[in-house]
This record gives sequence, C-alpha cells and structure tokens, in this order.
Amino acid sequence: MLKLPHLLSAVLLGLTLTTTGAVAQSLTEIRDTVNNADGSPFTGTVIITWNGFTGPAGGTVSPLSTSAKIYNGALSVLLVPTTTASAGTYYQAVYNSNDGLVTWSEIWQVPPSPTSLTVSQVRQSSNQGPGNGGTTGTGGTGSGNTQYATLPISISQVTDLSADLASINASVSSLSTQLNNLGLAASTSNAVFVDAEIPTGTANGTNASFTLANPPSPGSSLTLYRNGLIQSNNIDFTLSGSTIAFSGPSIPHGGDILQAFYRISGTGPTSTFSDAETPGGVVDGVNVTFTLAAAPNPANSLKLYKNGVLLQLNGDYTLQGSTVTFASASITPQQGDKLLANYRH
Repeated sequence: MLKLPHLLSAVLLGLTLTTTGAVAQSLTEIRDTVNNADGSPFTGTVIITWNGFTGPAGGTVSPLSTSAKIYNGALSVLLVPTTTASAGTYYQAVYNSNDGLVTWSEIWQVPPSPTSLTVSQVRQSSNQGPGNGGTTGTGGTGSGNTQYATLPISISQVTDLSADLASINASVSSLSTQLNNLGLAASTSNAVFVDAEIPTGTANGTNASFTLANPPSPGSSLTLYRNGLIQSNNIDFTLSGSTIAFSGPSIPHGGDILQAFYRISGTGPTSTFSDAETPGGVVDGVNVTFTLAAAPNPANSLKLYKNGVLLQLNGDYTLQGSTVTFASASITPQQGDKLLANYRH
C-alpha cells in the first residue's frame, strides 16, 4: 500500500528545492542557541522564507518557505546560500513562541560555508529587506537587532507565504484525490505496528547512532521524523536491523525530537486505516478544535500534519476521542493552512 507521508515528503522536497541549481548547491547549516530577552531559552517555530530571484547556479528559484522547530533554544536548519544568488536575494526569518506571546522577524544573508554558522553571522543589521517596510509592535525579543510584529502574525505579513501555502495545499489535495481514486483512503491490516517511538541515543550534534526497540520488518516500513520533518532513508540516515545511523548534516542536536513509526513481524488485531483525512473544523486562526471521522486507536497512531509537517501529540495538540485541540495560538491553523490526518481505528 502506498503511504501518504512518503508521497508528501517527495512533494515537499520538490517544492523546497525547485531547481537543479539549488539541488547541486551545497547547503549551509545555521546552528545556534536562541534566547528570549530575559536570557531564557526560546521554544517555538521559525518560518524561513526565500524571496525568490535566481538561485546560486543560475536557475530560477520560486518563492518558498520552510520551518524549523526550536526546543530549549536549539536551532539547526540547512539553507541554500543567498550571497551567491542574484542581487537582492535574502531570507526572512519569523520566530513564533509556542505560547504565542513572543514573536520577532529577521533578515538573513547566508553565505556558502563548509562549517555551521550562527544566527549572528547571517543576520543583517536591518530587518527590512528590499521593498519591506518592517513592522513594530508588542512581543518578546531575541538577541541582536530584531523587528517585532503585532500578535498574531497574519499570513500576509510573511513574504510570499500565502502563495507557497497555496502551492503546497494544491499538491497535497492532488495526492489525496489520487489516493482516493486508488482506493487507498481506507484499508485494513492485521500487521503489528509501532507508533511514535522515540529512538534511544544521545542527541548532542555528535552522536549519529540511535536504536529502535525492534528491527522494522520490512525495513522500508520505517518512517522517521526529526522535529516533524520526514527523514529520507539512505540520505538522512541508514538502517541496519534496529540501528539508525544518521548522516553528518542530519545528526540530531540537543532538543531535537525524533519519532519512529514502523511495522514488526507478527500478527495483531485487525485495524482499519484512515488516510489523507481532512479534520472537520473552521480554519481561521481562532478555532482550536477539530474533529476526526473516528477516534484513533491507539492514539499514538495519529499522524497529524499541518502544511506537510508532522505535529506532536501532547505538545502541539491534545487528543480526546476523535477531538483534536490545538495547544497554543502559534500552532493554531491559520487561513490557508492545510491539515491532514492518518491514523488507525
């Protein structure tokens, strides 16, 4: 059976690196500790938007956004360099804390670098990119020169985000239609599943080896996420038995969240699948409650995606029966966001 997360991963990777020039270009890692104004570690999400123009190898790169979760201040993200692209190219980074109380934005210029760079090495002295007036308002603060935005931040305040979300959602909707046409939107199985397992190992930016409780069977059934982003087998990691070995750029850092979903040998009770389901509820940035067609069983089998990024159960949202409740204003779906749910029941 085709699995939606693998298809989603291919779509999102294609959207993120839309030219052969971007693919061929070495990526630069931004790795740093992000603090609030009071010195406490920042926890939340940073949305990083490329403003378009020509890519480093001369190809046209469409406007796009990516996001990275920051836990206890730990930030790690790989970006295409902007300083070797066409004139006027830059990134806009918008920070939003999990509690919805802290937000600020920055302009980044990223050079090619074989070693990781800190935020201060790519942050510009002015946070107003070409043609952007910048905004001021209330909210928390990070270190360095930052601009603040009035809460909540609307999609229109993030450069080209509306167009990017529309493109992603169109691709996701197309995949959902294909799955329905193939009869894959609902199916049954009596395989034995392992859901939302946290692999054992030290996440410190150096250790590359992590261990699962069981060897996935087959190995291709393993779906591995790092901070909600799906990892690619034989690219981000390799699997040998129950041992996961991450490649250099993908080695987890302190604060990263790993989750593994896979099958193991054996026969279990018959389960019914719901794939590519859109939860019921108004997507308006205010409503926090959404409803699934059935109650996930077990609860950990629920994979809830917002714009293709896996959300964390009991972190980003809670689940009571078939009701999903988002935990904070910063994660609550805004107009244009796309929710998809896969689960067993």
